[in-house]
Parts: sequence; C-alpha cells; structure tokens
Amino acid sequence: MEQQPEPKIKYSVIWRLLPFFRPQIYLMSLAILSMLVVTGVKLIQPMILREIIDKAIPSGDIDYAIKAAVMFIFCLVAGAIVSYAQVLLLTRVGSRIVAGIKNDLFSHAIHQGMRFFDRQKVGTLITRTESDTNQLKGLFSYATVQIFSSIILLFGISFIMIREQPWFGVGVCIAIPTTGLVLAYYTEYVRSMYKRVREKNSEMVGYVAEYIQGIPLIQLYGRKKDAARQLAKMNLEKYNIELRTLKIDFVFFWPTFGFVTETLFFLAILFYGSGRIFEGKMTIGTLIMFIELMRQFNYPLREIAQVISQLQSSLAAAVRVFEIFDTPTDVQDDGKIIRKQHPIERIEFHNLNFAYKKDELVLRDVNFTVNHGEHIAIVGASGSGKTTCVNLLLRFYDPTNGFISADGDDIKNFKISEWRGGISLVLQEVYLFSGTIMENLKVFAPDIPDEEVIKASQIIGVHDFIMSRKDGYQTILAERGANFSQGERQLLSYVRALVRNPDLLILDEATSSVDVITERMLQKSMEKLMENRTAFIIAHRMSTIRTADKILVFEKGKIIETGNHDELMLLNGVYCKLALLQAISEAKKMVPETDIEFRIPQAAIEMLIAEIPS
Repeated sequence: MEQQPEPKIKYSVIWRLLPFFRPQIYLMSLAILSMLVVTGVKLIQPMILREIIDKAIPSGDIDYAIKAAVMFIFCLVAGAIVSYAQVLLLTRVGSRIVAGIKNDLFSHAIHQGMRFFDRQKVGTLITRTESDTNQLKGLFSYATVQIFSSIILLFGISFIMIREQPWFGVGVCIAIPTTGLVLAYYTEYVRSMYKRVREKNSEMVGYVAEYIQGIPLIQLYGRKKDAARQLAKMNLEKYNIELRTLKIDFVFFWPTFGFVTETLFFLAILFYGSGRIFEGKMTIGTLIMFIELMRQFNYPLREIAQVISQLQSSLAAAVRVFEIFDTPTDVQDDGKIIRKQHPIERIEFHNLNFAYKKDELVLRDVNFTVNHGEHIAIVGASGSGKTTCVNLLLRFYDPTNGFISADGDDIKNFKISEWRGGISLVLQEVYLFSGTIMENLKVFAPDIPDEEVIKASQIIGVHDFIMSRKDGYQTILAERGANFSQGERQLLSYVRALVRNPDLLILDEATSSVDVITERMLQKSMEKLMENRTAFIIAHRMSTIRTADKILVFEKGKIIETGNHDELMLLNGVYCKLALLQAISEAKKMVPETDIEFRIPQAAIEMLIAEIPS
C-alpha cells in the first residue's frame, strides 16, 4: 500500500490550536496549579532530608526529626494526591477538547458538497476524524503541562544547586544543553523508526479491510490460505520492526542513558562533595540533597525529549486535521429564501453545464421545464448524465454554468436545508442505519408521529411484513440493514420517502435491484407515492418509464429526445432501440431453460407488440 507522506509542519498551526483551549481554561488553570504543587513538592523533599541529616540527627532533637519526617511523608502523600487530581483534570480537558474537534470536523465534512467526497477517500476521512484527532489528546492534556513541569523542575534543581554550591551548579547548567542535544538527535532517530511501525500498521489495516470486503471471492477461489499467509508475512515484518524499535528504545537507550548519566552525576557529586566536606564547606545533608536532586534530574530531561517527539506527531496530526477544516465547500449555503409552503409549481433547467473535472463536461446545454405533478423519466446509457442531472437538482453539486430555478427563483437562493426539506430520494443502493425500523423510517426525526409512519407503511404495503417480525417496528437493523433482503430494504426506503410527505420525489433506479414479482407489487405503491407530486424517475425498466408524462433521453450529457413513450417509439430513435432491446431481453428470460433453441413464447410476442404504438 502506498503511504502518504507526512505533512510538513507549519508551526503557525500552534496558534490555530489555542482557541480550542479557551472553553477549558478553568480546568487548565487548575491543572497548571496542581503541576506547580507537584513540582514544588519534588524540590522540597530533598531539602527536608538535609534538615533531618544536618540538624535533627546531630543535635539529637527527636521532636524536630519527627516533625521533619511527618513533613516528608505529608509531601509524599500530598504529591501523590495532587498528581492523581492532575491526571484526572488533564484527561477531562483533553477528552473534551478532542470531542469538540471531532464534532466540528464531522460537521464541516457533512456540510461539504459531493466534490469533497469525490476527492477524499472514506478511509482518509475516518483516519482524520478518529485517529488524528485522538493523537491531539496528548497535546491538549499531558504534553502541554508536562513540558512546563519538566522545565520548571530543571530550573528549580539548577537554582538550588547554584545557590548552595555555585560552581557545581554552573557545571550542571552546562550539562543540561549537552544532554538535551543527545536526546534531540536520538528522539529524531527513534521517531523515524516509530513512523515505519505506523506505516506497517496502516498496510495491515488496509490489507484486512480490502480482503474482508472480498471474502466471497476469496472463499470461492480457495484463496483463504494465501490471504492468511500474506497477512502473517506482513504481521511478521511489523513485529520485527516494532521489536527492534522497542529494544533500541526501552531495552538499550533509556536504561543505558539513565545509568550513564546518573553514574556520571553521582561520581561528580561524590568527587566534588567529598572534597568540600573534608574542607568543611559542605555538609553531609547537602551532599545527600544533591544526590537526591540529581536522581530527579534525568526524569525531566527524558520527559522533555519524549514530549517533544509527541508534540511533533501531534502537530503533524493537527496539520492533517486543518487540511480538512481549510477545504472550502463548493456548495455555498448562503441563500435567504425560506421554502414556500405551497408546492413548487414550476422547475426549470436553464442552459445547464457541469464538469466534475475542468474541461470535461458531463452535461451540456440542458434545458427543460417540469410543472407541478408531472412525472419525468430520465433514460440513457451509463455515463450519459442522468444521475448528475438530479444531483444538481438536489444541490449535491452546483452547475458549472447555467442554473436551476423553482418558480422563477434560482435554487441557490434557497437555504439548502429548506430546499432539500421538500424532497425525498430513493436510491438503487438503499442506505439503512443501525437502529430500529421505526427510527430508520423517521430518519431519526423523533418529532414525526408513529401513526404517520404506520400509515405510510400501510400505503406502501409493508405494514404486515414489519409486524411479522418479532419486535415489529422496534426490530433492530444490523449494519446497513444486513438482516433484511434487498427487496425488503427497498420497500423500507419507499416508506421512508413517503413519511417526509415531499413535494418533489426522485427515484434513482429505485426498482432495478428487486425481482419482477416485487417490482409488480411496487407499481401500485409507487403510483400512490407519486400522486400529486412532481417526480423525477431514473430507470431502465419500461414498466416504470412508459407511464411518465415526459421522457428525457440523455446521450453524452445532452438531451437528444423528448416526449412520452408512444411519441418516442414513433421516432424510431435511441429510445425506441432501448425499449425493443429490453423487451427482447425480458422475452429471453421467459424461455424455459430446457429449450434447446430460442422460441419466443406468446406472452413475449405480446410484450414486444405492446412496445410499438398503434
């Protein structure tokens, strides 16, 4: 699988992230306050040890020693409690901010026109909405506070050492940038290794998703073992890279780095401190305090290195997220007209041109008028522009040139929600959502009364079928309605369309996925559905088309024939050929499989004759 290059980080993105902190400023302030308390406790503890060793023990002051010990224990307990509270606060802050970003990102995406989804892969959008936003959680919570905590702790340690032993403190301050440089180089190196791990993981996810979709073919052609073998190979490659990375990172570098730096610091303190003790210029308590401070010294350095690495990954994720936010919608929703309450009397297509890509027109000079209550059938070969035409009517796209008007007003002047609110769409591929039948038929609009849904189901003729299920209208649908047949899903989509009580109905190949028996059952229901409504019908079957008031024949993006069924048959043009070819195809289906030669039965002959007007 080809990997997408990581985006170049523009650090101006940091300023764009700051507004997301504002709603959580109160919790962030508490988290920062708790961070200061924890850091202060860490710095106080070594100083308490010095007091016990230098003052309480030599003087034999038991009360002072007990008080100091109690203070030390109190610092330990207080530090643990405040650290726990800090984790809770930061987790809440990060989760809230990321949830807000996800909501904004999803809302921005679903308000885009269809061009946006043509350009973006579904997997990419899922990754941006879920994985990349989750990667920001650490940035909004732990990383931001931790890096300040580590810096303050380093400054605190350095300040105490310089105050107590200036020359040694200066040496420590010199050691900080040197150690930091080593960590910076290592962090960049190990980051590239973790990037390879992520790439291998992405390959595996893509491979599994692809092969799960193709399970029927894999099983049919007996490729199960080969698929499993390939996945095992990819898994082994990922395992080897991941194991090597973990060995270098956690088994070799950090233990070695910690051992070397702590040993060097300890020897430096011991060598310097013992000399100062013998000279009477340093107490044993101060030496112990220095050792304890240096023990803490490595922790903030390591945290800063790891946080910087995390920040780089988080900022890269932020860049990818803002790429979605920065994508302008090609369908602007700036209309002011509220949809008229009465049905629209007249829809007109004016010199309509449209191109998905520049200079590749799929619609050319489309002009036609539809009056209220008319049923318009749109036919033509695949790619002729049929579906594109209704997509423009739905404002999934906007025309390249020309416009569509409703009662004289350009539909761009309507608010999109208002315009689409009077339209129902029935597709060949039925989309049902996880949830109950009732929720799906209402399209999750709880304000629609159950009685209206039941009435619509009775009109379409599916009420008895729904009630035959154990839970009736409360039956749970599996993902995309997988526990229902294609025909059953199609029937439910008819009910869903009728429940909206639309002014305008669009049927896009709405019966092509059902069998002949189901189609015949749907005819009367469709007549009820289209009664007193303007309807656009995209279909191939003549049973759906022949009763239309007007038929538009598309070819290469142009309307080449217009008329009703009888008028177009008399033209002996493209439509006539399509009708006769379909009639012959249907006739062949009526021939018993046992017949050796093709004989057209009487019923098929009558079907052909019916296609030719008198």
